[in-house]
Amino acid sequence: MSVRWEQVDSARDVEAPLGAVPDPVRPGWLRRWLWVPALVLTVGVYVVRWLWRAPSGEAEMWLMLGLMAGLLVTAVTTLVRYRDDRRIAHETAAAEALRRDARSVTGSVTVSERPVGRGVMLRGLLTYPRGDEAAEEVWSLMVDADDAPGPRPDDPVAVWWAPGSDVVVARYHRAWADDLRRRAR
Repeated sequence: MSVRWEQVDSARDVEAPLGAVPDPVRPGWLRRWLWVPALVLTVGVYVVRWLWRAPSGEAEMWLMLGLMAGLLVTAVTTLVRYRDDRRIAHETAAAEALRRDARSVTGSVTVSERPVGRGVMLRGLLTYPRGDEAAEEVWSLMVDADDAPGPRPDDPVAVWWAPGSDVVVARYHRAWADDLRRRAR
């Protein structure tokens, strides 16, 4: 499960309809296709080794090192492409589920803070009702010094979830949380 945070600009925006769910971010073309030149280079080194009848010991060593390096780069870049494709497929399915059947509930968060550079890294546990049970998701959010403040411990948040989706959208605004707490008293 993953939690996507939306720090909205006003308290009214927290409960606004979910709107357009963004498609997953695709990696650049170099990251997606680097395995092709690595494979071509590896095959080229293999062909050179196969055609060279009697290389010296040093040339043999360099060809084998080149072949091993080419195989390693090809394997790593192919694995990166595979993982990117799996992530994109997972996030696309989650976005489609949210577009099709998003359900809105109010949840709460636990928060721990850690200063990082110019901001604060917030992390904790998001708890919300999901059907007949309570769901708990681990979350993290980087809040820069210029951004609106993040959630406080036990603050309410608006949560959108969809059956069959592993992605949850959580919206937060401090004034909305304070207003909701006042109404609950």
